[in-house]
Amino acid sequence: MMSKTRGFTFVEMLVVMIVIGILAALAIPKLQNSKSKGVVAAMTSDLRAIAEEQEAYYFQNRTYTTNLAALNANPTTGNTIVINEGTASGWSGTLSNGTVSQKCYVFTGTAAPVGTATKDGVIDCS
Repeated sequence: MMSKTRGFTFVEMLVVMIVIGILAALAIPKLQNSKSKGVVAAMTSDLRAIAEEQEAYYFQNRTYTTNLAALNANPTTGNTIVINEGTASGWSGTLSNGTVSQKCYVFTGTAAPVGTATKDGVIDCS
């Protein structure tokens, strides 16, 4: 008399592993894209905070500054802020992060536009 054992065959297990592998291969790029979007959102937020600090500095000193220490800048870890120009009539800045290829740009007033920023006070990331 043969006893029936219950369980999965090797082929069934192999098919399940292949399907899981395909699903994982499809999901990983989407997760990486989500991470990049989060980094760019943090970059935009940091640049907006610098713009607010610049306006506060201007209110007190009637000029914009290129000195990040004077602005009490506290960027997100990994973000690098460069203030390209700071005069009594405007300022421009660039923000980058080593984990993404995009950079964010902003300019205000008569400062020379930087990167892809084309409108006064509007942050643009590319």
